[in-house]
Amino acid sequence: MNFIALVGWDPVLTGYLAVLLGILVLCGSVYLLLATNLGVRLGFLVAWTGFWAWNLLMGIIWWFFGIGWVGHGPTWEVTHVSTNPDAVPIELVQELSNEVNAAPGSGWEVVISPDARATADAAVVCNDTDPRRLETVNTCLFSAATDYQVHRVMRIGGERYRPLGIPDNAVTQYFIPSRGRPHYSVVQLQPYKPTPDIDPNKLGDDGKVLLPEAVLDDSAPIYTVVMVRDQGNLRLRPALVTIFSGLLFGLGCYHLHRRDQAIWAVREAAGTE
Repeated sequence: MNFIALVGWDPVLTGYLAVLLGILVLCGSVYLLLATNLGVRLGFLVAWTGFWAWNLLMGIIWWFFGIGWVGHGPTWEVTHVSTNPDAVPIELVQELSNEVNAAPGSGWEVVISPDARATADAAVVCNDTDPRRLETVNTCLFSAATDYQVHRVMRIGGERYRPLGIPDNAVTQYFIPSRGRPHYSVVQLQPYKPTPDIDPNKLGDDGKVLLPEAVLDDSAPIYTVVMVRDQGNLRLRPALVTIFSGLLFGLGCYHLHRRDQAIWAVREAAGTE
């Protein structure tokens, strides 16, 4: 009774048991049917080969469409946080300046990129309990995203191409992966002046408490958050599943073929006698 209660309460254990039960019922029933018709050893070999053939087909679909058991997708990775773009060891970033009101030039373009901005926020914002504050070198500059103003988000690079001038079409899109040039994103931000505490005695014309306005600190440095695009390994796991399943499927077919050859040899020897 306690075991049943444990299974009903723990969703992780229930999931494992459901998968195990499904494998035993589906694979076991197929093997039982084959074993009663072909024998124990031959039935297992046929079931083994069919199982990896199904895995091979599933892996191919996963590989083509990037679904199933996949790796992590493309993300932005913060490489540097600096007040001087010239000190960043990336040539494209060194061409930028802290003049946020001027056009960036040099191929950079100002964009609206929520994912890049969110990555920059996660890099420079650390609350009081964040373990990164214990590190000797960290990028914990602010306690909240409301402590600074984002001036602009810029991008450069990331053009996709295929080697040898191979065109981009429906066939090459799946079978010949394209390559990407380095893709960088930069977020430039500047802190606000310390905001005074809310005075409950200061009321506005509408009778509500006046909230202090955030004022940009013009004397504070402009921080440049440099990020590079990590293309991820979305199709790596499906590719490994496909290759591994293909090898085991081929091994099963090879043993079935060897068994057929042995039977043919016995029949030919019996016929010649």
